[in-house]
Amino acid sequence: MSRTLPFVPFVAVVAVVCAGCGASRSSPSGAPLFTRNMPALAGQEKTCAGPRHKTFDLDVVQTKGIALGMGLTFAAWTYDGRLPGPTIETCEGDTVTIRLHNDGTVSHGLDTHAFRIDSRKYGPTAPGTTLTITSVVDTPGVYMYHCAAGPVTDLHIKSGLHGAMIVYPRTPLRPARSLVVVEDAVYGRPDAHGFIPGTDPAMAQKNDEAFSMFNGRLDNGPIDVKPGDLIRIYFVNVGPGVSSMHVIGDIFDRVSLGTTWIHDLQTDGVPAGSGAILEFRIPGPGVFVLVDHDKLAYVPYGLALKFQTG
Repeated sequence: MSRTLPFVPFVAVVAVVCAGCGASRSSPSGAPLFTRNMPALAGQEKTCAGPRHKTFDLDVVQTKGIALGMGLTFAAWTYDGRLPGPTIETCEGDTVTIRLHNDGTVSHGLDTHAFRIDSRKYGPTAPGTTLTITSVVDTPGVYMYHCAAGPVTDLHIKSGLHGAMIVYPRTPLRPARSLVVVEDAVYGRPDAHGFIPGTDPAMAQKNDEAFSMFNGRLDNGPIDVKPGDLIRIYFVNVGPGVSSMHVIGDIFDRVSLGTTWIHDLQTDGVPAGSGAILEFRIPGPGVFVLVDHDKLAYVPYGLALKFQTG
């Protein structure tokens, strides 16, 4: 497998866990959590109290460069100029309309795994045009959405056109501090200045990522929590491969890949193109690290989210 970053021994994980402690992502007690590239959620209560017909507008933006951290910049194709795209929050039973405005130079589309519609409606749509899709969302869960561009769909997804969509249940969930985490990857090599000019089709076809990331960054700071906090992760795995999600120092209280909860798991496997709700409780003072256990080699490069008590 190709590597764009120098080898770092696994003992450097300790340094990664402690690095950036002065740049933690702090929220008031009980508030939703966030990372450098992922804003806090509106949440179930506010979303489900809103209108039953929700409309979302997304713009395709083919960027000239998005900062990833660690001195790297990537010429990503994005929704709304963000990597990953904006989180779409909906509630069970809502009628959802998504309008995709293609401001790019090639055809793009949008496929959300939360819809039950004719697959031909996902596009693609030509540059300068708008694609509109509508469906009732009737199955609670966390879903991936991504570009739909015919035979080049895989390349477009791996170039950055993906995000998370949440369908909250109408029945209230137990109180928790929530966060969206999207695991994705970059398939390209940086030049001498750390610039990755785009996705290498040969690397993408072989699922040969240069590195994987959480929420489009290699430099997420620690997240401040308190002992006893229940943490709820709305997780999407863009790929490649199965994400083996694990919290170093803790056990998942419960997880769900759909509507059924499984309790007391040490590691949960989430296939590429799928999502899961992962819940764990902060057991006491310390640092607890969310990782993909199948990609521990990338932890020194930032594939880790640190939850730390004050």
